[in-house]
Amino acid sequence: MERKRSLDKALDVCEALSAAQRGLSVTDLVRALRMPAATVHRILASLKRRGYVRQDDETARYSLTLKMLDLSFKLLGRSELRLHAYPVLREYVLRTGNRSFLAVPSAGEVTYVWSAGPDEVAMYTAYGKEMPSHCSVYFDPEAKRRLSCLRLVHPTDATAPEAIIRRLGPPGAVPGLQCTCAPVCDYTGREVARAGIFLHAADDGAFARVHPPAAWELARLVSLRLGHLPAASVAVGA
Repeated sequence: MERKRSLDKALDVCEALSAAQRGLSVTDLVRALRMPAATVHRILASLKRRGYVRQDDETARYSLTLKMLDLSFKLLGRSELRLHAYPVLREYVLRTGNRSFLAVPSAGEVTYVWSAGPDEVAMYTAYGKEMPSHCSVYFDPEAKRRLSCLRLVHPTDATAPEAIIRRLGPPGAVPGLQCTCAPVCDYTGREVARAGIFLHAADDGAFARVHPPAAWELARLVSLRLGHLPAASVAVGA
């Protein structure tokens, strides 16, 4: 409990410094945070030793260093694909009401995006899942659900016969969960993720006609945001 209180106090100091353009003195922090001067000194000494704050030699005021920014950039680097994909997936789910996902095999994660209101979406990221993770998440043998997964590889797959749908569960339960995904490529043309659509539907044929082209278009739009210039595109049919 004491360690937690100490962490809270350290974060209070960091937040106070982040709001001060010219830094703060120990006296300023004591007054603003209502902490004992000894506590403020101890926290500042630890943060300075770890490189998170610096003290101006002339004014003796403390301010945050760019090491805080480094932490943010490391986080953004891991979620860069999500940042690029989010506007595309958000627009799609709000327009269609369908649910979409972005799977990043190298990171072992899948982010699901679905409509949560007229102009609001919800997002959830699952970790430690292999592609196609939506299959492992939603396939329940005991419930005897039917799960159809159509994994697009080439643009022409979006118009291929419905027979290329791969059924991963026993047929019979209606509606089954169906999904389709297409490759997301970076500026080098390397596949780095999968963008797709999943929904409950009773008709495999209708799903195969409408949603594979939409999944390919989602992947194409996310790829464009990553600097990829595809040779051809497929029109969205959703």
